[in-house]
Amino acid sequence: MMTGRVWLRSAIVIAAGVIFAVGLTSPAAYSRAKKKEPTPTPTPTPTPTPTPEVKVWNFDQDKAHAMPAGWTAVEGDWQVIPDPSAPSQPNTYGLPPGRTVSSLMHGLAYNLVTVLTDPTEYSDFTLEASFKSAGGRFDCSGGLIFRYVNPQNFYVLSAGCPSDYFALSRMSNGKLENLKQQVVPTDKDTWYKLKVWAQGSHLTCYDDNKMIFDVDDAKIAKGRIGLWASDDSQARFDDVSITLPLPESSAGAATPAALPPPPPLH
Repeated sequence: MMTGRVWLRSAIVIAAGVIFAVGLTSPAAYSRAKKKEPTPTPTPTPTPTPTPEVKVWNFDQDKAHAMPAGWTAVEGDWQVIPDPSAPSQPNTYGLPPGRTVSSLMHGLAYNLVTVLTDPTEYSDFTLEASFKSAGGRFDCSGGLIFRYVNPQNFYVLSAGCPSDYFALSRMSNGKLENLKQQVVPTDKDTWYKLKVWAQGSHLTCYDDNKMIFDVDDAKIAKGRIGLWASDDSQARFDDVSITLPLPESSAGAATPAALPPPPPLH
């Protein structure tokens, strides 16, 4: 009887040990496997969008009645002139009254020229400026010079009164040749925005952001930029700017991103 009890007790102990061991090695019924956290996706750094280079001259930091920094007068007494009507106050760049005798001596074909002292030559660009004439007995014209090689060779986009003209001309070997001209009302003491879009031989001309005409001319491929006036015109300019095209590798196209194609002629 004792032997049976001992055997039974031993069997119970062994069974309890087995149950205990299984309990230790088996996961609890309520435990769940943890979800694997997703690996965060790195945020790509955006590539900066190339922007065209823009250079601006507003003459507001220059001394009145003196030459502005970065400019030189080829012909005429160009100077900084304070003007309360300037698009960006207080200064403009232009010509004071006078030159009656000089205009007559030149047979009323006296060209006043000022250009940048920087020798950089530009081929493709958008050049623009605000322009007005404060008067003139013989003429009240003014304009933008581009692809300036020397005083005898350059292009000029001009507007003037009292003849109400808007013209693109080429100074070639000292002779001013009219390439295209159109009647556009131009009044004294009124600000206008002159603009030329140049790409290769194609030159598109705007007055107050309205396309007036375009011309193809390959006579002068590149040069400096400047300003122009005629005879005794009291021409004044403000906010002169040039926008250069993106490099072809950045723009990814033959047409510069900074210079959209001009609208079609109507």
